[in-house]
Amino acid sequence: MRKNVDALALSATPIPRTLHMSLVGLRDMSVIETPPRDRLAIQTVVAPFQEELVQNAIETELARDGQVFFIHNRVESIYSLGAMVASLSPRLA
Repeated sequence: MRKNVDALALSATPIPRTLHMSLVGLRDMSVIETPPRDRLAIQTVVAPFQEELVQNAIETELARDGQVFFIHNRVESIYSLGAMVASLSPRLA
């Protein structure tokens, strides 16, 4: 093992433990305050679940060569929901 180990952690918001470690001098922390050029703002929509809404959002994002993150909070049904989302857009497979 080595005495000095460098670690890089990226986060959109400082995690409290990491922030605390930085404040007490255990870890250095750098902050990037300027967004990358041509960065588009994230659009968040809170709405009742509708397959058509999900499909439209996926297709719109893929049409502009963007990324799609679908968040689901039930481990028991994650595979069935993943299959349903994949079936909404053949381009995902």
